[in-house]
Formats: sequence, C-alpha cells, structure tokens
Amino acid sequence: MKLETYIQNSRQKLDVEKPDEELIWAKVSLSLNKKGRRKRIVYWKYAITIAASVFITFFACYQMMKQPDQQSVFVQIDPNLARYESEMVNKIKHYTLQIERTNYNLSELPTTPDILQDIDLMIEMYSADLKESGPNPALIQSLIDLYEKKVSLLQRILTEIEKTKDHETSQTLL
Repeated sequence: MKLETYIQNSRQKLDVEKPDEELIWAKVSLSLNKKGRRKRIVYWKYAITIAASVFITFFACYQMMKQPDQQSVFVQIDPNLARYESEMVNKIKHYTLQIERTNYNLSELPTTPDILQDIDLMIEMYSADLKESGPNPALIQSLIDLYEKKVSLLQRILTEIEKTKDHETSQTLL
C-alpha cells in the first residue's frame, strides 16, 4: 500500500515527460511490416516445398518409365527366354519360401547365406548392365546361369535342412 500512496502523492512529479508519439508509431509500423514479411517468407517456404515435391514425384515417375524392366528386355530378345527367366524367378521364390518355413538357422549349414547374397548382388549388377547396354548374349547367358546356380544352391540348402532335421529326429528316437 505504501507504493500506491507514494504514486498518488507524487503523480505530478512522475508524469513530467510526455511520450514521443512519432517514435512510438514508427516502432509500431516497423513491427507490422516485419509480420507481413514473415508471412510472405512462410508462404514462399510452402510454395518451394510443394514445388520440390512435385518435381521429385515427376522425376521419379520419369525414371521408372524410362528404364524398361528386365522382363520386357527378355521379351524383346526372345519370348522363350523371358518365360524361362520367369520360371527361374518363381522357383527361387518357391524354394526361398520353403526354406523360410523351416525356421532353420542357415548359419549352421556348410553352405552359408553369404553365397546367396553374393549371387543376388551379381544378379542385380548384371540386370542393371542389361538394362543399360541392351541385349548382350554373354550378359544374358551369365544372368541365366546365375539364376540356375541360385536355384541349385537353394535346392541344396533345402536338402541339407531336411537331412539335418531327419538326423535330429532319428537321434531323439534313440
């Protein structure tokens, strides 16, 4: 309360200075201009983000449409070759699914998954080369050979798993 009474009593002495209205209005108008600029900057950011998203989408679609898939490359070369490649891919999927269903730890097998990864990497590289360079008989033969090796390896892995499980079953019966 003492502060309030002091202010009431000394009001005449305290209110001696008058505010500079021009300075106050200058600061108010400056702050209003800054808010307008901020809004414009935010709008530009949104516009740039949308434009970049549209550009990236169109570029991705263009790249996907530009490169023919491997199946169409084989069809252009020889429909029988395309059919054979499709059969090999289906066999690979089938054997892979069978192996996954066994829930067997592949690292316990003498044929390691590293070999499968190496074959997959080589298939990817050869496929990319085939898409880039077009029909190349040596490249096509190498790619088909890799598919056959992968199928053979998957068959061998499945056989090893079955042998191991049969052996484990016979050991538990004894």
